[in-house]
Amino acid sequence: MAREKRRTKEETPFIEGLKAKEVQDIPVEEIALEDATFQYRFNSSVADLRASLKHEGQKEPIDLTGSKPYRIIDGFRRVDAVRALGWKAVKALVHKGISDEEAHKLAFIKNVVRKNLSPMDKANAIYQAKQRGRKAAEIAEFFNLSEKQLQRYEGLLEFPSEIQKLIDKGQVSMGHAKALADFKVKNLDEWVKRIEAESLPQKQLKRELKKAFGGKSPSRPKLYLKKEKNGIRVYPFTISKDAPKQEREKVVRMLQEAIEVLKG
Repeated sequence: MAREKRRTKEETPFIEGLKAKEVQDIPVEEIALEDATFQYRFNSSVADLRASLKHEGQKEPIDLTGSKPYRIIDGFRRVDAVRALGWKAVKALVHKGISDEEAHKLAFIKNVVRKNLSPMDKANAIYQAKQRGRKAAEIAEFFNLSEKQLQRYEGLLEFPSEIQKLIDKGQVSMGHAKALADFKVKNLDEWVKRIEAESLPQKQLKRELKKAFGGKSPSRPKLYLKKEKNGIRVYPFTISKDAPKQEREKVVRMLQEAIEVLKG
């Protein structure tokens, strides 16, 4: 995969309407904690962040919008960590008078430019952005990715949850994860230990998996729709509400993308 570029501060798109400049101490009880409208992260674990806040304090304010109870634009994990520590207030920038569209854009940009996003966080951010009307080309520009790379990240959301967790924890790379998913590996712990102990590159892992599975190649995923240069190719398929949830969600995503392509 081509190396991704990091967006500099100067390259970050400007969001019109943001007026908050003063950091305030906002009581946690004045925040709508259940509202996840602008949440882009895949993983909400706060153990590492809680330890950091406890020893260093809150260095970066969160972003809020609206009026009491405020909605969180960016900083869901920091708020959870603050609550876990028993703190009564959190440092925040309150953006008043901005639209949901501007808030979504700010949340997306703040997550994109943050350096500690895992591949699964990034995949979820891409999916959420598409759900909220962002075009593939625009998302690719934000992430400094090609559309092909963008599709690879989206593909992570179709992997079994056990493999997604391995990616999120940094135990396997995206390439290793794809090989494990393609071969429908069940004894994941054994293979993860081999990858680590033998420093197996992706190609070597695929060769070892082929040996273990009797030389069988992984079955190809079922085709539903395929983007082409001037439109969409639709393959004959049938799917019902009784189909696995993962498969139904895949079809819904593909149909939504097809509609966006045809709308131009």
